[in-house]
Amino acid sequence: MFQPRETTIGPLQLTPLTLTQAPAFFAHIEQQRLCYQDTIPFVSRTHTLEQLTELLTTSLGKQQRGEALFYTLWQGQQMAGYLLVREMDLQAKWAEIGYMLGVEWHGQGIITRACQWLIKQLFDELHMNKVVICCNDDNHGSIAVAKRLGFTHEGTLRQHFVVNGVRRNLCYFGLLRHEWQAKE
Repeated sequence: MFQPRETTIGPLQLTPLTLTQAPAFFAHIEQQRLCYQDTIPFVSRTHTLEQLTELLTTSLGKQQRGEALFYTLWQGQQMAGYLLVREMDLQAKWAEIGYMLGVEWHGQGIITRACQWLIKQLFDELHMNKVVICCNDDNHGSIAVAKRLGFTHEGTLRQHFVVNGVRRNLCYFGLLRHEWQAKE
């Protein structure tokens, strides 16, 4: 089974998620809530450290079963963001990735490089055939990341999920292994 490992992404250290990170993770959410609240569903449902700890426990259980991967991004002792494989289908060979990054680290290409690293792991080590990015149709930053990485917009699901009490449209972007390999 694939084990998450550390790497450096620009000025940040990417480390596997652990429960001991919960207090710093919750502090990060509180500091960045305005940035995340309309684009990241779990942020709009996480208002206490206990709620976050429960979510992280569930997430780490999915990781232990080989259904997901979770990482945090750090600058020293300060959490800067989160990178994840939210879901993997090992039979169909596809995985959905996601990310969030505090505003002070925006515009430095960090998420693009982090996703490049993660996509490479998914294609080369887990032998996935497809990687997916899903985001709100008004999340222009995530849409730009998907396009920059060579993903194809495969469709928009209307009023598909709720974030912060509002029904949102979900853009679905896909990248096939052979498309990625042609870019390398």
